[in-house]
Amino acid sequence: MYMVEILQVIQYVQTATFNLMFHYWWLFLFIGLIFATPALWLSYAQAYYKKNNVYILIELHVPREVKRSPRAMEQVFTAIYGVKNNWANFEEKWWQGEVPLWFSCEVVSFGGEIHFYMHIPKKHRNMVEAALYSHYPDIEITEAEDYITRLPPTMRELDARGYNIFGNELILDRTKGSAFPIRTYEDFEEQVEEKQLDPVADILETLVKIKPQEHLWVQIIIRPLVDASLVAWKKEGDETIKEMKEKVGRRPVQTAFGEMVMIDRSPGELEIMKAVDRKFERPAFQTIIRYLYISPKELFNSNFGQRGVFTAFNQYMSQSLNEFKHNVKAWTRSSFWYWPYFFPQRRSFARKEHIYVNYRGRRMYGETTTSALFDIKFFHFGFAARTWGQMVLNTTELATIYHIPTFAVLTGPLVRRVEARKVGPPAGLAIYGKEGEEKKLPGMK
Repeated sequence: MYMVEILQVIQYVQTATFNLMFHYWWLFLFIGLIFATPALWLSYAQAYYKKNNVYILIELHVPREVKRSPRAMEQVFTAIYGVKNNWANFEEKWWQGEVPLWFSCEVVSFGGEIHFYMHIPKKHRNMVEAALYSHYPDIEITEAEDYITRLPPTMRELDARGYNIFGNELILDRTKGSAFPIRTYEDFEEQVEEKQLDPVADILETLVKIKPQEHLWVQIIIRPLVDASLVAWKKEGDETIKEMKEKVGRRPVQTAFGEMVMIDRSPGELEIMKAVDRKFERPAFQTIIRYLYISPKELFNSNFGQRGVFTAFNQYMSQSLNEFKHNVKAWTRSSFWYWPYFFPQRRSFARKEHIYVNYRGRRMYGETTTSALFDIKFFHFGFAARTWGQMVLNTTELATIYHIPTFAVLTGPLVRRVEARKVGPPAGLAIYGKEGEEKKLPGMK
């Protein structure tokens, strides 16, 4: 009897729910639009703000002999952080759609010929160039045509021309997070000049190894941490350091003289704490490292594409600190052994399409409020790639992986360099004619 009554109640609820949805669907749609409209409008305003900020590509022509350490590039990144922007009031957020602007530092190889580029907001060009010239006086900077136009704009056209690609993004070890730093240029420096190492050498050697018909592109997209993201970053640092301090346990350690002493922490643990603390002392950027290996199908080497750049970046690995890993949610590999297990070829092509579009657009995750909708049209379910792809590097780490190569780099002849040094006029250059006779310069009356 009770069972019958329960079934009648369930049936009544189902009928009432159906009638409510059928007759008042417009009400639920209206309520949904009320909640969705602010986010949609904000995304529109942000997209409009992005469109109105023109970006340009500048090429950095390397001097023939650079003796400045990566510390000089760290000062350039510090200057870039100084122009960080974000909305400050209601109008800037909801009407102007202001969002933090980002920069892209790129090193690419066209058949073994290496070029250094920076993709920057045009309105910040003078500031970026001033920072570069102040720390690299002999460098030459020119505005360049975007090299991505060398290849078709879509993956389908690229495939039709007989090319294949391997693409991926690098992330920090997810078990440690962004709080733990990688090895930086400070670990590569030596007091003796002959023993100095350039941490960018391995990457350049990898770029040199490709065949004349191949392309290897690497971009490091950075956006200064501001407001809420900066607060969250500092909170992560405080929690990490607090957790490390709480792991105190006295243990016996043998000294160099054979004596046993009780200590709270080993010297290695103290060094780790200092390294983590130093990471949070410097300005930090949300960072994406993305690369593409593009080759004719008959020359395509998937092993080189998968391991070449990854191996070069792993020179910054530290077992006690951090290291770069593959973002397997973003890479172009796919098979029956990976979720969701079906249509591996179709999923692989969708992944290639996704990362190819992302690279060409210098796209950063979270550009606008609803930018996650961009991933819906791609079959590989790009939401996980967005989550995994978030990492934070500070100015020291960025200067380690991207800087003007020094004289220690062996790939010098294959790096496009400045052929002649440009200097200003001599300090004693006369601007007058004969003694007592004034020589008029252009613009003088």
